[in-house]
Amino acid sequence: MFQTAIISDVHDWHTEKIEFFLKKNECNVTRLKFCDIELNFNENKNFFFNKNIQKLDAVWVRFLNGQSLEEITTKLTYLHLLSELNIYVHNSAITIEKTVDKVRSSGLLKINRILSPDTHIWISGKKKKIIKKDSLLKPIFGSQGKGIILVKKNTNLSEMKSSGNVFYLQNFVGEIRDQKFSDLRVLVSNHKVIASMERESESFLTNVYQGASYHRVQISSEIVKLSEKISRIFKLGYGGIDIKIIKKKNFVLEINSIPSWKNINKLYKKDLSEKLVQDFIKIIKNFKKCQTN
Repeated sequence: MFQTAIISDVHDWHTEKIEFFLKKNECNVTRLKFCDIELNFNENKNFFFNKNIQKLDAVWVRFLNGQSLEEITTKLTYLHLLSELNIYVHNSAITIEKTVDKVRSSGLLKINRILSPDTHIWISGKKKKIIKKDSLLKPIFGSQGKGIILVKKNTNLSEMKSSGNVFYLQNFVGEIRDQKFSDLRVLVSNHKVIASMERESESFLTNVYQGASYHRVQISSEIVKLSEKISRIFKLGYGGIDIKIIKKKNFVLEINSIPSWKNINKLYKKDLSEKLVQDFIKIIKNFKKCQTN
């Protein structure tokens, strides 16, 4: 049906699932790693070293890692160029940029009047203050709870170092003295909620990667509407949205444009991978239709 590729730094369970269901739907599938991609800007029309790349209908971006700013921006540029060639990218470089950068995510949530924890951001060099509330110091680029530091109230920030020379300080939502902590992970696809789970931990970090337990949960219609609104704002092909409920208020903690669904998949009888792939194909069809009109 379509010529597709799965691009990732690491091919794992997710790639296996995506490839299986794409082939089940008669799509041709190529696995690529970012390190396999080369560009040649010369007189030739095809500037991707692998000429077949420019013949693709769509690519699915699975995992993007990077140890340097140059490496990250180059990988995102690959995705930008694919979009410029009218190849559908799931999720696009623009979407990834909006979500992987916590500063940008927080700003977009604020602009769209979506409730999220109070956050203070500045570049090191500004005079530090003694914070008045328990807060979380987070790296701008990070996932799975890595690098997050709990900063208790009355801490003198002049004694602390930030990741990448930028302070991203977010008020802790709830009470740090609680015995248990929890939040929701909502999985969206094609701007619709397809799964949800609650994560619980004795630590303030509720990431499953950090050892949190998880179980299936029925979410309210209000959270469904909120999640689908966020999906449209960030133009997610699919994504994971983290929400914390405190005193009947829904705080959006994070938006993940390259989420894992391996754990949440265990909570459902039907393989969520099939639904994700079906939506992917549906989006490609609409994308190709718009191109011909």
